[in-house]
Amino acid sequence: MMILLQTPLFWTALTIGAFLLGQQVYRLTGNLVLLPPILTGIGLVVVTLKLTDTPYTTYMEGGHYLHDMLQPLIVMLAVPLFLQLRALRQDALRIALAVTLGSATTVACAWWLTSWWIGDPMLSQTMLTKSITTPVAVAITGQLGGDPSLAAAFVILSGLLGVIMILPILTLMRIQRPETVGITLGVCAHAIGTSRALDLGEREAAYAITAMILTATLHAVVLPLLVSLF
Repeated sequence: MMILLQTPLFWTALTIGAFLLGQQVYRLTGNLVLLPPILTGIGLVVVTLKLTDTPYTTYMEGGHYLHDMLQPLIVMLAVPLFLQLRALRQDALRIALAVTLGSATTVACAWWLTSWWIGDPMLSQTMLTKSITTPVAVAITGQLGGDPSLAAAFVILSGLLGVIMILPILTLMRIQRPETVGITLGVCAHAIGTSRALDLGEREAAYAITAMILTATLHAVVLPLLVSLF
């Protein structure tokens, strides 16, 4: 068993298996919003690592295979964009406005609530990047005076909470337009929200991908400038 736990492909297979099991649980529970596949998968992997007392470095010897696969998968996100290119062009101004205002709101709320409730400047700076994808958040958090490790955790938590809360809130508000759903998921829940949008439909996916990319770009350019100024 110890030899198996040191085998990189074991952790690769376990990660894939945990996600597939999460998908089955999601379907069996009638697509229960509280049990997105990624949450179940993360939980299973974390529990396995804790029970076997396996360090993260050992896990990533197998995990890096999946990490390398993400690059071509990200390129494949261009397919929904191409299929919805005409609609995206027509809504370009509204998308830009929604992403700008949505990004500003998430940053302002995260910073203000953390400063008011906790009062730790480092945590406040770290929370600024909670609504962008993990690689971008980790890359710029250090420039902002935050903790990159905590930033990665906040990004994952914010994505999971977004997937759980966004759709019920929009339903309660009787907002069901695919464009609105997609932009909201992309801005507030980044990659995890975009993966949820891919399940909802082609239009939701295209708008979520666009919103996610623009949000990450806007944060990466504007946040370091704002911090350096103020």
